Amino acid sequence: TQCDRLLRTADETAGKQAKCPECGAIVTVPAAGAPPVDAGATVPPPPSPPPAAPPEAAEDYAPPVGGFAPSAIDLGDVFSRTWTIFKDQWAMCLVAIVLVGVIHVVVRGCVLVLSVAIEQSAGDEAIGFMVVQLAGLAASLFLLWINIGQTLFFLKVARGQATELGEIFTGGPYYLRVLGASILFGLICFVGYLLCIVPGVIFALMFSQYYLLILDRNIGVMDSLSMSKEITSGNKLTLFLIGLVAAGAGILIVLCTCGIGLLAVGPFLALLAPVIYLAMTGQATADQLGRGIRD
Repeated sequence: TQCDRLLRTADETAGKQAKCPECGAIVTVPAAGAPPVDAGATVPPPPSPPPAAPPEAAEDYAPPVGGFAPSAIDLGDVFSRTWTIFKDQWAMCLVAIVLVGVIHVVVRGCVLVLSVAIEQSAGDEAIGFMVVQLAGLAASLFLLWINIGQTLFFLKVARGQATELGEIFTGGPYYLRVLGASILFGLICFVGYLLCIVPGVIFALMFSQYYLLILDRNIGVMDSLSMSKEITSGNKLTLFLIGLVAAGAGILIVLCTCGIGLLAVGPFLALLAPVIYLAMTGQATADQLGRGIRD
């Protein structure tokens, strides 16, 4: 409505507010075929706005309206906020984690059965080994798609946005960027661990938010790593302590409950990551808005 830039977004985002990446205007996403509707609140344009982009400059996803301001986080605060949201939405979180877990088990189980069958029937041991490795790689690539969807699901839960289990299967638009960033992230951490364990840990903490940044801000690989470095500045020690506390408490709960506690620990930790991210970027979480998932 301000710069006439043509944007493209999924049908299910109709009715939601989004920020135009070209001019910063806040608009309501219209239904398919309907003209755009001004949301009534716009971000002041720059003194000399750039010319409108051509119609073919489209986006697959409109970034969220929420503000973005790197902020310091507190260990107790993020755990408290996560627990408040989790208490309200534990059932949905549990179902999502169980569904993803079942998919992982089925896929890995199929690969295992295939591997045994190939190893027994292959006349050439080298060919059999190669096929087994390729099957394992294919399974990992497929499960990455599922994991992206799971993260999208829990990011919406953390925000208090309406979501459903089908969100788990919507990671396609982000897949290649997450895959590329994950490979680069792994290489960076690997080099850090080769130099010394400490640099590896620092690099891992510094770039740890790339995954959520791609999903939340719809940015590219290098931008996600750069922005992760920015928002984790001053937060790396807290992130490290949160990881230690979460891992230690999680293991203790699982052991003390003979494994049953995993049904609570799994979804809680899956929710903890996006809450930490939202806190670090100065965005509101569901507990701060006084609600769980919106109807």
